[in-house]
Amino acid sequence: MGNFTRSHGMKYTLSMAKENWLQIEFEFQPKKVGRVKIGLPIWRPGRYQVQNFAKNIPEIKAFQGDKKILIQKVELSSWEIEVLEQAPVKLVYSYYAVQRDAGGSVANGQMLYINFINCLLCPKGFENQDCTVAIKFPKAWKFATSLTYKNPFFIASSYRELVDSPFLAAPQIHSFTWKNSGINFFLEGIGPATIFNEKLIASYQKIVAYQLAWMGASPIKKYHFLLWICPEPFYHGVEHTQSTMMVMGPEDRECYDDLIGLASHEFFHVWNIATIRPKPLLPYRYGEITYFETAWIVEGVTTYLGDWFLKASGVISEEEYLNLLLGNIKLHFDRDRFSAQSLTESSMDLWLDGYGPSTPGKRVSIYFKGAIVALGLDLMIQQKFNGARSLKDIMQRLNAKFGNLKSGYVQSDFFSIAEEVYEAPLTDFWDLWVLGSGDLLEPLASILRLSGLALSESPTLGLQLSKITNT
Repeated sequence: MGNFTRSHGMKYTLSMAKENWLQIEFEFQPKKVGRVKIGLPIWRPGRYQVQNFAKNIPEIKAFQGDKKILIQKVELSSWEIEVLEQAPVKLVYSYYAVQRDAGGSVANGQMLYINFINCLLCPKGFENQDCTVAIKFPKAWKFATSLTYKNPFFIASSYRELVDSPFLAAPQIHSFTWKNSGINFFLEGIGPATIFNEKLIASYQKIVAYQLAWMGASPIKKYHFLLWICPEPFYHGVEHTQSTMMVMGPEDRECYDDLIGLASHEFFHVWNIATIRPKPLLPYRYGEITYFETAWIVEGVTTYLGDWFLKASGVISEEEYLNLLLGNIKLHFDRDRFSAQSLTESSMDLWLDGYGPSTPGKRVSIYFKGAIVALGLDLMIQQKFNGARSLKDIMQRLNAKFGNLKSGYVQSDFFSIAEEVYEAPLTDFWDLWVLGSGDLLEPLASILRLSGLALSESPTLGLQLSKITNT
């Protein structure tokens, strides 16, 4: 076994032994003799639902030197090993890598795509230890990741950084770079070369520049837009602190509009979750369910702003933006208008209901109703202060107060900061829009009307959104 540069660092070696399977070796220096608990995450950030990645591991073997040591399953995603001496431990196992989405892992002859949170074990209490990763793939292949590369190893300052850094390798990876505000940006991906065109790159540059200026402070020094244009119909993105993984398909469709919208959404998560963190998620506890009632802020505010940034940065026209806005409004009112739960209740029940269909009439979408709340709050502030204040002031103050990752916020903190910006209580707004489950069509239409937009509903056309013109 290899030498360790630090006393309790961790070393991983990954290779593809056969189609669809990752072969993994994991070495670490134990802190004690006796029973040591080893765990695999049961969920990943960005998807607040138990996924039990351990189901993809058929068997694990443990060694100290040439001696095989006892390893036993003690929970769904946890094992215990019997450490015989203060010497490095080596675990050997395989992982079934066939999850073809932005949060999964795939290993085949065309690509090696790894979300390390799916498959890399970690001893309890080692989450902040440095990690060295060796990944074996054909020499002619290219790779893309936000991890630091020191040939032949990928380096992470901690297990937390490692599992927040997806990895992509393939025979051909399209790659483009630019710099803004001292930050190095990368657009890297696999798929038809026609997708990675000048129009897409220019739009990404505009989106990034606008968001950086809008927030006024950035927690990152580099950022990777990782993209897989896949053969199947697909639309999925996952946020990370220094990157996003986006999966789009099929290969022969025009996906520019989806790619700019998804990128704008995921990039704003650099602030709204990766930096401005709900208190229950600080730090992430990968081995247990972590309930939090502010998922609507994480995803709803980001959904609203992600689309708005497209217009504000000049990537789309005002007419195109109004179509996007109407689309989000319809997704709430057509699906969840009369659902029983409030936004906070549906935020908590993500862990129970997941992201697919749930009991009819029960939940609301944290994405689309959350976006409507963000829209209503933003317009109310702008109307009161004649455009001099907006949702921007709330997000900047949240970032200043909670964005240092030393303290997380709770829902009452968001309410308080919003009321500071609005300079008045918003109790009635919170009670109806966030804490209640009443119909928001008329309240939303009233707010939109004051901003020059008419939201109407007809039996034949459904919901319609248009600009009010003076005659």
